[in-house]
Amino acid sequence: MNRWLINVLRQRLGRSRRFVLPLVAIAMGSNLFVACGNNSANSNLSMPVVDTTKVTPPAIAVSPTKSPTAIAGTSTSTTNLSKLAIGALETYKHPSGILEINVPKGWQIDDKSQAGELLITWNEPAGRSTLSTNIFVPPSEIPEERLPDLFTAIVKGMYGNRDEFVVQSPIVESTGTIVIVWTASINVDGQKTKFIANSRFKRSNNKFSILTFGAIELSFNDLKDTFFGIANNQIVDGNVAIPENIKP
Repeated sequence: MNRWLINVLRQRLGRSRRFVLPLVAIAMGSNLFVACGNNSANSNLSMPVVDTTKVTPPAIAVSPTKSPTAIAGTSTSTTNLSKLAIGALETYKHPSGILEINVPKGWQIDDKSQAGELLITWNEPAGRSTLSTNIFVPPSEIPEERLPDLFTAIVKGMYGNRDEFVVQSPIVESTGTIVIVWTASINVDGQKTKFIANSRFKRSNNKFSILTFGAIELSFNDLKDTFFGIANNQIVDGNVAIPENIKP
């Protein structure tokens, strides 16, 4: 069991508040998308920085956060990297009907869904960009006003050990979506380069969904409008139950 995430929840919700963390939230914490920085075209971008089944990460400090606009000591380079363009999109529809999302055509799908949780990632073949969606049922005791703090803790816990990781404070949009921008360094084709990502947290009835997209700095500005369009058009049907018969 992912005790570090349970401890974070206890700290954020207050030790006197009684709650039960379901398996799907534990799975979300241990499998959520992260850019690995592997220069192989077959690299798995959905694996976490730390295998939390074997290593207990250090305590997570939610504040203060740092702005990604200036990273001290960064030695990233994009000299020989090619820019990435997203062409045609194709619609992915989950068989259960709970999810519909447009994804870049030709990207490699990595489905790590399990009983009670959807976790699906699409990776750009050269490792320069990725898109991931995660849907699960959280503890119902989490109050709305504490969600930004909790989401920040999850993002820091999963990505905080990446090289030169920097995270912005969460922004709550008028729609209720919580947005966190974070950056890190990855290796692509043997070169260290800056990776920019945007994680978006949303409630749909009793379900939480986290959509994360990111790309190397060289291409992020060119791709962000496409990514934002994907995020705005993603459909999560909160009335549909998450399948329980998915094989891990």
